[in-house]
Amino acid sequence: MSAPLRVGIISAAWGARAHLPAWRSLDGIEVTAICTSRPETAAKAADEFGVARAFHDFREMAADPDIDIVDCGTRPPLRHAMVMAALGAGKHVYNGIPFAKDLADARAMAAAWRKAGTVAVVDAFMQAVPAIVQMKRMIDEGWIGEIFGADIAFEAPLFSAAQTNVPSYAWFADPANGASAGRNLGSHMLHLLVHFFGPVTSVASDQSLALTEWPVDGVVIHPEVPDRASTLLRHASGLPTRMEANWAKIGGEGFRFSVWGSKGRLEARAPVFPMAHDTRLFGTNNPALGPSRMDEIALRAEYLEVPRCRAVADRPETGLLALASIFAAMRDAIGGEGTAAPDFAQALHVHHVVEASVQAAAERRWIDLSA
Repeated sequence: MSAPLRVGIISAAWGARAHLPAWRSLDGIEVTAICTSRPETAAKAADEFGVARAFHDFREMAADPDIDIVDCGTRPPLRHAMVMAALGAGKHVYNGIPFAKDLADARAMAAAWRKAGTVAVVDAFMQAVPAIVQMKRMIDEGWIGEIFGADIAFEAPLFSAAQTNVPSYAWFADPANGASAGRNLGSHMLHLLVHFFGPVTSVASDQSLALTEWPVDGVVIHPEVPDRASTLLRHASGLPTRMEANWAKIGGEGFRFSVWGSKGRLEARAPVFPMAHDTRLFGTNNPALGPSRMDEIALRAEYLEVPRCRAVADRPETGLLALASIFAAMRDAIGGEGTAAPDFAQALHVHHVVEASVQAAAERRWIDLSA
């Protein structure tokens, strides 16, 4: 039996609380290190999460020969230097979403990945949610016939005038952090659209800020980034798709991904962010039925488990099975089996679309990504 791959996680927040359980659910993986910005917080995190080694300098962790994979779970402006250090040291890298704070950083990281020749993956794990995996397989097998179009939306009150439901993400308010509804929620949805339908060639978008105050722990934050984005996309295949991102919509329906064609329609739904345990699949391939008649489709057992993994689909931990599936593919690709996705090539393309949509909204016109 080969030695386990050793993972070092940068972040005691999302990285430790969501990624760590998924890494630990896999055979052939050992989480050996955690890194925060200060010695005392690193030591505390290592003790709290039962990790053997603590680092407070990501460069030192990246250079350590006893670490194989660096998991970067911090804010976009901070991750560029971390990813570049890890790739420069020949490490495999897992990077967050949004991929970068701007297109220049995205291009630099993708170029460094190609030069390093290692496995590099981003945190767009929606495409590994079982209902969505089955949905894509059914579409590929022709269940809805010729594809005519798709709508995808993520609309939920992460922030509202009454309260901030995700106080740890108050940093979204600052444009210097590379955040907005279109960049954050939109990046996840764009990865799905590209995964299902291929690259995007042109984009039009409308983006704006509606909610101007966020109450957080007795303090009022004044966001400076759009909290909604409505985006039209044209794929290289000619397929049109539409995306809605809104993180301040009271009574928002959460996540919906609908694809229709000549024979029917499929739709994945989740109450908030799609997870293995609460994302359901609906569909109809009876063209005589009205628009409200879509029956729930049972998920096949093959999509509810990951080889050499102990994660369980119906457990409610954040992203557990989907993350474990992405991590497992990364583990296997490092071992020479299969490919890991979504990789940095897809991440660069998605980030290009994100930046083009911002430009499209500012200039009130379609933007051609090949220009």
